[in-house]
Amino acid sequence: MRDKIYTYLKSHNGGAASHELVDRVLKIKGASPGISETLIRTALAGDRRFAADEHRFWKIIERGGTPLSEAEFVLLSLLTLDTVERPKTIVEVSAQKLRNDKIVDRLHICINPGSPVVPTLYVPQDFAQEIKDGISGEKAASSLCNFFGEAVLVGYDIQSTIHHLNKILNTINKTIENSVLCLHGLTKKLIPDLHFKSLDDIATFLKLTTMDTRRTEKEIGILADTFSRHRELLKEQGFSTVEDILEFQYPDIEYIDFSKYAFDKCFLWAIPRKPGIYKMRDKHGEVIYIGKAKNLRARVISYFWNTAERQQKIIDLLRNVYSIEYEIAGSEVSAMLMEYRLIKQHKPRLNQQLEVHERTARYGRLKNFIVLLPSSAEESLELFFVKDGLPLEQYEILKDAVNFSDVERILDKGHCIFW
Repeated sequence: MRDKIYTYLKSHNGGAASHELVDRVLKIKGASPGISETLIRTALAGDRRFAADEHRFWKIIERGGTPLSEAEFVLLSLLTLDTVERPKTIVEVSAQKLRNDKIVDRLHICINPGSPVVPTLYVPQDFAQEIKDGISGEKAASSLCNFFGEAVLVGYDIQSTIHHLNKILNTINKTIENSVLCLHGLTKKLIPDLHFKSLDDIATFLKLTTMDTRRTEKEIGILADTFSRHRELLKEQGFSTVEDILEFQYPDIEYIDFSKYAFDKCFLWAIPRKPGIYKMRDKHGEVIYIGKAKNLRARVISYFWNTAERQQKIIDLLRNVYSIEYEIAGSEVSAMLMEYRLIKQHKPRLNQQLEVHERTARYGRLKNFIVLLPSSAEESLELFFVKDGLPLEQYEILKDAVNFSDVERILDKGHCIFW
């Protein structure tokens, strides 16, 4: 049935309403508009080839997506121990960044829990000393956020890992919003006949090295080998983009009804894969959320993936958003500064933080300066005028500086130049 609908829509570029598909494809005569809508929406639910626009016309969507060879993944492992103050406290974290299945960066952190570890598990003396000499949870959280960037996070039981990490991230008013891949769930999908209880069971089945000691750096190695094998299996089944794999994780989750929004899936897939900012508005036109992204399409679409463990923040966004606007930036840094300025201007109610923490620290004691960045427009540059550490004004100039007079006017306000 779906293939017949696909063939019909392929020859109708303008799309087709549900009653037309019921009449001409399903050959059901006399069905009411309501029944037709229910029939087609049920028939096409979960099929990523189709989308209904704001007029409820069904269309074939050109998905595009981020090729696996261009995607950035971060493998993540953490170790928790019980302390006197609280159970399951993170004491060690390891992360490994991959591009095109190659390691490009590593991070290993030991965290001092600030409370003695309960001796329910044997901890070697050298490891106990590493924990004692470890950094604070707040510093660890900040380092992890910087390391993650916009990468897809990968772990064996990734949702549990994210839950534990968000406990310490909340202390600096941050939460993990990255897309995630769960190797436990992917294994169930890719190797349905395998009965396993741990990552070691999967590694044994795949004839990989297993863990001989309980340390995160050991587990990261197993995760990397397992993820590499899973990617091979995914490619064999025709999955070539990150978006395809992310949706593959949760095939049976409730279908998102785009009819309540002023946009559809076609709009989402048309968003460019470039750095920039996005604004979400409600039905009254009020800006309710502002975000930045290194890859606008991947970031915005991620809100609409059918995941079973959506954060409350995402649920609130989906419940309140009506329209989305975006603006391309010349660089990721430019997008960050634009986001900062717009949050200060609009004060969106769903943004969890109204200021950007520690983003001016690298400039030392400088408070007034200019940041010169690439522009999204050809032959142009962007100037961000920062006063008292805040990016208050943005100005675009041609590379030959023919419109530099306005810059001179802004300079008269007393900025110090930093190039």
